[in-house]
Amino acid sequence: MNKLFHFLNKTFHLIAVKSRSLFFLNLNYKQDMKSENKKQSSIYVITLFGILLTTFLIYSCNTDEYNCTNETTTEVNSIAKTRSLVSQTWNTGNVLIDSVANSDEFYEFERCSEQLADKFGAYTSKLNNEEYDKLMESLNDDEYMEDFIKKANLEEVLRQMDEAKKGLLEHTVFLRLSEEERLLLFRQYAKSRELAKRKILKTRKEGNGNSKCEELRQAAYEQAKTEYDNAIATNCKGMGPLSPCYLKESAVYNANKEIADRKYEDCINNR
Repeated sequence: MNKLFHFLNKTFHLIAVKSRSLFFLNLNYKQDMKSENKKQSSIYVITLFGILLTTFLIYSCNTDEYNCTNETTTEVNSIAKTRSLVSQTWNTGNVLIDSVANSDEFYEFERCSEQLADKFGAYTSKLNNEEYDKLMESLNDDEYMEDFIKKANLEEVLRQMDEAKKGLLEHTVFLRLSEEERLLLFRQYAKSRELAKRKILKTRKEGNGNSKCEELRQAAYEQAKTEYDNAIATNCKGMGPLSPCYLKESAVYNANKEIADRKYEDCINNR
């Protein structure tokens, strides 16, 4: 009887141990499953957030083309459109001029000169009248201009401009052109450039841009661009990429365009 009681007691003990073990195994399994579910939930939340963020960025780019367009790509594409237009209409009959006009160095020069003018204009447009006047008065102050170049973040733009100018002078027959021929070269390009711009962006106030006021403004733009390019190519020789010379010519160019814009507004308002 004692043996039977001992046997039963031992059996119940083993069953209890097994049951307890199974209970803890089941509990650990549930905890592991909960942990795994938490991990999966975190992954789902992160993925959903990424999808929403991507959708927002795509939507933002679609609704704000100016903020989401790569500037360099835009400049290159814009110059390419002008080059394509020039190739269809350019024929001065002057071998030297046509040789320069068809070179890669010429279009790289034009890309950099426009980039410089745009960057300079964008920065100075944020200055108040007092700051702008101070800048104009200090164009010959090397120390002031050095500080300005850093503030406006123009170092790389100026280096590109200087390299492009060297390429134009050293790898084309540009230096063999007379003053009259240089002006003809840049004037022809300026006309094609303004025509290409009008094909890309229609004039907002006057639709197709064929009115007398718009024609006068385009003519002023072309003259300003011609003088600017010629000055950059001929007046800023051997002065180094950070020379104030480039900025002086950019300042004159932007001032001439502003004058053209004011005259345009007066014209359309019959003043």
